[in-house]
Amino acid sequence: MKNLIAYLSFFLVVVEAVAQVNVTGTNPHNSLLSVDQNIEDFNFALKELETSYAGFDTYVNDSTRQEYDSIVSTLRQQIGTNERSGSDAALFLYSWFDDGHLGMDMGSFRETGKYMSDRRKFQTYDIIHPYLPEPLSKPATSKTYLMRLPEFDNETVTPEFVENAIRDYNSSGCENLIIDLRSNGGGDERLWHPLLPMLYDHPGTTKSVEFRMSKNNIEYLKQAATEFPEAQMILDKYKKTHKEFILLTDKEDIEIEVPKYDGKKPRRIAFIIDANNGSATEELLIQAKAISDRTIIYGKENTGVVLIAHQSGNRHCPIVDIRFPYQLPDRADCPITALIKPV
Repeated sequence: MKNLIAYLSFFLVVVEAVAQVNVTGTNPHNSLLSVDQNIEDFNFALKELETSYAGFDTYVNDSTRQEYDSIVSTLRQQIGTNERSGSDAALFLYSWFDDGHLGMDMGSFRETGKYMSDRRKFQTYDIIHPYLPEPLSKPATSKTYLMRLPEFDNETVTPEFVENAIRDYNSSGCENLIIDLRSNGGGDERLWHPLLPMLYDHPGTTKSVEFRMSKNNIEYLKQAATEFPEAQMILDKYKKTHKEFILLTDKEDIEIEVPKYDGKKPRRIAFIIDANNGSATEELLIQAKAISDRTIIYGKENTGVVLIAHQSGNRHCPIVDIRFPYQLPDRADCPITALIKPV
């Protein structure tokens, strides 16, 4: 089940509407597409956003609906007067949600991130000399062991690296553990699952997730069902209820699964985080706090992107001449009002 879904335990994002939004248009592709084609691109992206994006009703609510409608109207006008391309309008609109899992690939980081909020921009480490976000596993002092896990990507940090780090901690003689997660933008949560037994003090629960059952999300689940049984479970539930949102599990609260462990447990555990942490990293912190009394989180509050999680692959706008893949999250956590903040 972990292969398909990231279990989320807290409602992490509080949306605050901006009083005024500067909708200044650019149209770098106006020579390639007609106004009608740009409108078609924008309408396609808009329909997908409003019907398939799991977080739409969370972000577009009574307090933000007027602003959202105004932005959409202004973008349509700018496309109609050839001030902005359809893809650029869609990028601006998607960026308004400030969701790390929602976006478009414009071919370069500069173009893709030009409307990105400062909160979501990667924070460089130029002023943190000699810190380098590279994997590390070694004693920091005679009593404290350091694991640095800058990615969960199966390349920078692999399952073997994590297993070796745990083994080396056990043989180090250290009684405390620091897990440095700075710069870790997320990835595959299976990589950190072996760490949970070291943290475990008592059972804990987390929140299940809901899938938004739009036409395209259903098609994605059908394709995924051959590899992930959970996808077929969701489809079977949908056939019975035809509800817009389908809960993956029978209950919203699910017990955190902790593997068996014969090694020693640290007396104290400290996580170090920063603003560059992504969803899989946040999930580790959430589950650690749920099952451990020995864990403290230090650092800068992170981005909070696990509310609306995991895109269902890249999709394309319908115009053949120019295509921009976009990421559209199709599932969201079951909310409770809590927010993990570092000390």
